[in-house]
Amino acid sequence: MKNTHASMAVRGLLYKEWIKLRYLGLLPFALLLIALGDSFYDMHGLKSANGGQALWHAVIFRSHMPFEPMRYLPLSSGIWLAAVQFAPECLNRRLRLFFHLPVDEHKALCLILGLGAGLLSALTGGLCLAQAALISLFMPVEAARLSILALTPWCLAGFVAYAVTALIFIETSPVRRLWHAGIGAVFVLALTDARGYGSHVDGLPWFGLIAALWFAAIGNVLERAKRGGGS
Repeated sequence: MKNTHASMAVRGLLYKEWIKLRYLGLLPFALLLIALGDSFYDMHGLKSANGGQALWHAVIFRSHMPFEPMRYLPLSSGIWLAAVQFAPECLNRRLRLFFHLPVDEHKALCLILGLGAGLLSALTGGLCLAQAALISLFMPVEAARLSILALTPWCLAGFVAYAVTALIFIETSPVRRLWHAGIGAVFVLALTDARGYGSHVDGLPWFGLIAALWFAAIGNVLERAKRGGGS
């Protein structure tokens, strides 16, 4: 009977997340399609006007990056998805209701984070693969590989932004919220400031570890909020 109640609670939580994300969660993907279309027409126009060699020269020497408008797409998408998921749970002192769910709050948190991170993974994975495919239409495969190296830090910034935004919503102390926002901004700006192919490539494992630590910190903040009564 207990397992049945737990299973029903999980299904209820999944349904609630689906309600929140079924429309608003698609917005980043719509923006991705627009950005990919812009990138395609940008490369097509440059090649038509100046020839394939000019396009290759521009990309290799970084005088023109057709995917430059995508720099902040993962970042803004991470912030948006976290806000869509956690704002309804945390605003107007609703966080205390989270501790009275029929399922353990940490399991519920992992479920919510897993869904959000899964959507963000689909977005960033689609971004890298689609952009590489577009570039391979106009240039050699090596250029497509370089584009993925350039996009990876920007994509990782999206996961850091997602975790930091969730942390800020769950955090109950205004001072700690400012602290989280400030520290998170440092890492996000460092990742999005990568302007060359392969920038931060040696440091990406460390940035990935930092992103994982941000996610781990969310559970600690939730526990502190619980001890404080969620207020």
